[in-house]
Amino acid sequence: MIVLITGAAGFVGSSIAKQLRKYSKSIQIIGIDNLSRKGSELNIQALKDIDCQFFHGDIANQNDVDALPKVNWIIDCAANPSVLAGISSSSLEVINNNLVGTFYLLEKCKRDIAGFILISTSRVYSISELNKIPLFASESAFSIKEAYPQIQGLSSKGISESFSTNSPISLYGATKLASEIIALEYHYNFGFPVWINRCGVIAGPGQFGKIDQGIFSYWVYQYLLDKPLSFFGYGGSGYQARDILHPIDLFNLLLQQLLSNANFEEKIFNIGGGVENTLSLLELDMICKEKINKKKVIQTVSENRSLDIPYYASNNDLATLKWGWRPTKSAHQVIDEIVEFSSKNVPFIKALQ
Repeated sequence: MIVLITGAAGFVGSSIAKQLRKYSKSIQIIGIDNLSRKGSELNIQALKDIDCQFFHGDIANQNDVDALPKVNWIIDCAANPSVLAGISSSSLEVINNNLVGTFYLLEKCKRDIAGFILISTSRVYSISELNKIPLFASESAFSIKEAYPQIQGLSSKGISESFSTNSPISLYGATKLASEIIALEYHYNFGFPVWINRCGVIAGPGQFGKIDQGIFSYWVYQYLLDKPLSFFGYGGSGYQARDILHPIDLFNLLLQQLLSNANFEEKIFNIGGGVENTLSLLELDMICKEKINKKKVIQTVSENRSLDIPYYASNNDLATLKWGWRPTKSAHQVIDEIVEFSSKNVPFIKALQ
């Protein structure tokens, strides 16, 4: 089997490559990355060490994709993964990275008769509808109220695949949703397998950790480097909460998808930590104060930002039903791993700044 991983030098792509090599010495792994994200260059040697054939190229460049060897599967991890993408930077850049690149990869799948796995995002869900979810504030976090109106795709288990994807979802979310639709059309028209995984917040040791992507790692790094932090929005409470997914748990599903001949009607799956593995920023901050033993004062900004949401947790029931998949790493285990790794690798996290 020959597997191409896009965004291979990023946190998710490199993690998947390493786990794939641990699973099998015989699988041929090919990686491509444009190295646009600061820190990605630090993963190149690790990819070479696991015998991953690495290409410095851009999937938004047709010539770079066409020059790649023939493969059996593509796992598309390449993206500009920030919800602020297209606002704080060029809109054309996020469209090229997240949508045009997907088109060229799907054309390659058609030529190679290869399967396609898209690493998508929970950010395809409607911001306005997510903001309508009835929540209550505990001592440290928002949670879904036990009694709530009938909202399609919402239950006490979180957000399912049938939740609204109506705008606004951000330019980032729109490019990922469009990629999903195009990928499914290629599947239905040309017959090669396609799986789409809508991930919650992916976090773990070795993550680059930025304020707009990788918030859990970013928070730990700011503690270790003694840099300022702020709670933004929702009265500056820090109650906004997200579920956490370790890349090993993501890989466990991807491996099944690579090896299975399954042809489920369902092609889109929510993949996240779920309600039971959800942390608020305030809870994350309390963990950092305990684990890192620093009493940092957190600044507060009361006003909400336009793309913010107060709560998201993945309902993974469909993935459990079809694949028998459940996350194995708890939110606290993930944070513990980030703290342990970053405490031992301060030069690495300094290099990311």
